[in-house]
Amino acid sequence: MDALTLFFNGASVVTILIAAFGALKMNRRNLLLGTFLYSLLPVIGESNQFHATGDYGNLITAVAFLCAAIITFPNRITYSSENQAAVKLAQKIGLSVIVLNVLQGYVIMKFRTDVPIQFAYAHLTLALIFVYVIIKSKSGDFKMN
Repeated sequence: MDALTLFFNGASVVTILIAAFGALKMNRRNLLLGTFLYSLLPVIGESNQFHATGDYGNLITAVAFLCAAIITFPNRITYSSENQAAVKLAQKIGLSVIVLNVLQGYVIMKFRTDVPIQFAYAHLTLALIFVYVIIKSKSGDFKMN
């Protein structure tokens, strides 16, 4: 295992733990911070692969996760659950993060031989965190700070 893989393993675990902590403590800022930082990892890895191989699939994946990083960038805007437009937007962002990470996890498991399998599990774990948040947000007792 090379140094870059060790870095990505450690960074994946840390960023997913930040996102999971945010989901469990109902802290929007930590959830978005962990997701934002995690989304930057595929941008770095896939950009590296694109420069090494010239495969445009790597570039497309990097751009998709760059978009995910942009939409999950943690900001200081506060809103309550009474603002239905903000709640619906947050749910759509969560759904897009779920779809992107489930697809990437599937692609790594089935088609990519150059990416270690633990990164597929990391993508699926992040998707499950957002499934939890969306299910929890549908219940009336959920308030995200």
